[in-house]
Amino acid sequence: MESDWRSDALKEIGALKRPWIEKYAWSPCVDTANPNHIDLYIRLSRPDAGDRPRKVFVLRLRYEPDFRTAGRREQFVNAEDWTKEGVEYWPTGVGGILPDRNPPVICLEGTCGFHSDLHRDRDGRRANLNKLLLEIQRCLSQ
Repeated sequence: MESDWRSDALKEIGALKRPWIEKYAWSPCVDTANPNHIDLYIRLSRPDAGDRPRKVFVLRLRYEPDFRTAGRREQFVNAEDWTKEGVEYWPTGVGGILPDRNPPVICLEGTCGFHSDLHRDRDGRRANLNKLLLEIQRCLSQ
């Protein structure tokens, strides 16, 4: 059934671990308005040098009907205006996050960049959203 992917995506998003959401201040936000995709926005932060405040990034993970095998389509967006996307909003110098590729990708299991671009032989059905977000947060914190 066509809408099964939507219920699977919403179930996965609903299973985000509350302690991690609170610990990392992810502030997940779900947009289901478009019938062709579901967008999950996650606020991520990275320590900055010196006394400056933490750098904030907003990651959009887009769920489309093939997300189970192709992965979630990744894009960093403007932290203040989520309608603006582009390489200028991607973190730089972070392992696993490759803004210089065309298109930019996150090379971590569970993203479209990983399963559909870099490692097409790896099945995306094993990818876990909680694990993916923790791994991205770990990469940003190093």
